[in-house]
Amino acid sequence: MKIPNNFDLRSLQVFVVTADQGGMTQSAKVLRMTQSAVSQIIAGLEDSVGVKLFDRSVRPIVLTSAGRILLERGRQILKDTKEAFRETQTLEQRRLASLTIAMTDSMAAVLGSKLYKSMKDISGYWRFWSGLSPYHREEFLSHNIDIIIATNNVMEDISGLNRYKVFQEPYVLIFPKDFKGSVELQDDKTIPFLRLSMRSSMGLRIESQLNRLRLKFPEIAEFDRAPGHTMAVCEGLGWGITTPLCLLEKPDLLDHVQIHPIKRGAFSRHFDLLAREDSLGDVPSRIANTAQALLRQDVMPTIYGHIPWLEDKLNWDEEIIPS
Repeated sequence: MKIPNNFDLRSLQVFVVTADQGGMTQSAKVLRMTQSAVSQIIAGLEDSVGVKLFDRSVRPIVLTSAGRILLERGRQILKDTKEAFRETQTLEQRRLASLTIAMTDSMAAVLGSKLYKSMKDISGYWRFWSGLSPYHREEFLSHNIDIIIATNNVMEDISGLNRYKVFQEPYVLIFPKDFKGSVELQDDKTIPFLRLSMRSSMGLRIESQLNRLRLKFPEIAEFDRAPGHTMAVCEGLGWGITTPLCLLEKPDLLDHVQIHPIKRGAFSRHFDLLAREDSLGDVPSRIANTAQALLRQDVMPTIYGHIPWLEDKLNWDEEIIPS
């Protein structure tokens, strides 16, 4: 059968992203296109295959039977195409032409350079993207990111991924160095609670735990970045909830805060490495293994002198396997 002239990979990618995003408005944002452009491409693709791919009579739009078939095949075609490009651009056997890894700010700050130093030979060109985890999701879905190292709730609703557990760290309480009050989470404090941004998965996780514990603190201040949050605590402006990894973004501040475990209502965050299913061979598992080893042997021990009880509260998976 002859392939129609206006059936191309770009149109197929727009279709797949639209289906994954659940609508043209969302996919237009992810693809950085106008909604009308997305609509025109989808309409052209439908003309080329001769059937409707979306049922537009309902809101939100849903895939037709033909659309579901093309989505399944289309994902495989895009995966195979990308892999073909990687193989043809490879500089040497088992070496990728390029690799884009996204991490949270805290993970990128403590791990990025160490990971590159340890594994720089696996790719001819590395890109490290840092920032708020929820924004990496869109870039990953549009195939601009190859690997994400993030908290495990960021992409939990996405199928077709390989997930590799990296490590688990507890949330901790931080207070100014001269603070004399209660260091229990559920007790009243003489200084205000300082929040981390609700735009971040970490800020949302903290707020969710506080709600679960039925703890309400006045909304005084919210910080987008962990170093600014820690600095505010150092300056005596309030107390906060953070993690050891976030504290390591600005290690010179460790001597200027009190760090205490959460005894009642303790909770933690888990980091996973995520990659598209079977898209990079054994590279994701190798990176996950190396990342875990670096965190365990080089990164986290630097904070044990300040938090002697921390080592027993970290959780490491002895063998990296897809979860």
